[in-house]
Amino acid sequence: MSGTARAPTTTTTTATTLRGRFEDAADALNARLVRAGLPPLVNGPDTSRIGLSPYPAWGLSAAFIASAPQMIRKAPGWPSLVIGGGFAGVFGLSGYITSIDQENGPSMATAWGLVYGFSLIPHTLQSRRPGPILLSAAVAGATACYAYEFADYMLN
Repeated sequence: MSGTARAPTTTTTTATTLRGRFEDAADALNARLVRAGLPPLVNGPDTSRIGLSPYPAWGLSAAFIASAPQMIRKAPGWPSLVIGGGFAGVFGLSGYITSIDQENGPSMATAWGLVYGFSLIPHTLQSRRPGPILLSAAVAGATACYAYEFADYMLN
């Protein structure tokens, strides 16, 4: 064995290349959104700060609106139309607030995500239906993103 350094493994090189491609794609998307007069997907060079973006909350709002036919039919596992409409409005509003105030928007999305989680996820899991479970998983994922940013803000 000689004292020369080994070349990086293919896995490391591939992961670095993929990360670079992701960052390039995120930068291009941010530029397109800003040119269109919309808030960027992520703010600043750190693309992992999705909890400062309004798009997860707006996506949840759209998912609740898209679920309205199931709520009207009162399908098992879905919240009622009033509750689903309320969460669509709350998540839409928290996305808007996040776009103008990055301190209070994530905290609002976190709070309402936790309300949804503690009040409706047990009912959803009992139904064993894929649609309501996917909606609950989306709420849990977005809540985790916003809760991370909220905790980071509160601890720093």
